[in-house]
Amino acid sequence: MFKKLVSPTLKELFIQEMEGMILSGELPIGEKLPPERELAGKMQISRSVVNDGIAEMARKGFLEIIPRQGTYVADFHRNGTLDILVSIMSYNGGRLPRDEIRSILELRGVLMKFSLESAIPRLTKESLVQLTDQCQAFHQAATPEAAAASIYEFDHMLSGFSGNTLLPLFFCSFKVPITVLWERYFMRHGMEGMHKRNMDLLKHMEQQDIMAAKQVIDDSIRSTISGSTEIYTT
Repeated sequence: MFKKLVSPTLKELFIQEMEGMILSGELPIGEKLPPERELAGKMQISRSVVNDGIAEMARKGFLEIIPRQGTYVADFHRNGTLDILVSIMSYNGGRLPRDEIRSILELRGVLMKFSLESAIPRLTKESLVQLTDQCQAFHQAATPEAAAASIYEFDHMLSGFSGNTLLPLFFCSFKVPITVLWERYFMRHGMEGMHKRNMDLLKHMEQQDIMAAKQVIDDSIRSTISGSTEIYTT
């Protein structure tokens, strides 16, 4: 019932502070960081903490380490990993800025339509039953969190039926931001609209109608970006 409380490590605090400075613009893209020894002294932590933290931020794409030159703030939107999205959400109190929301939704639309194109010709009676069962699980979800997890699983399951071995990995990579956006959607607009979307998709899948199924996704994404079911923070 109660969770164990765990304090952040110095490395986590260092990364949190540095990422906040980058995301706020206090450390702009292209800025050269002070030497590790100087950073450690100013922040009153060990040099090993700084070294480990910088390595982690470089892995994410926040920083670029150039041998014999120094460490620079990287163009993280262009060259970062998906971990950047989680950091942006943490910095914004669990929220994503408008541009990131739109970008995620547009990309999700592309991935979903590719899933449909690839999966529909390969669907078997068994896979259709699994998708139908997942739709039913979504319809029975009692909370926005449960509904978000269920609808993500439906989309992820569909990607698995595509036959493309990398497509499910792409969906997994976006799991955290996507489920956060789904939760926001269900808190604002309820679950019936998405249940109808699922039923329409299933109908078109059973009929092997790829174009109609893709149109369902187009309409849903368009409405969520700028229509009656938008999810931007006002």
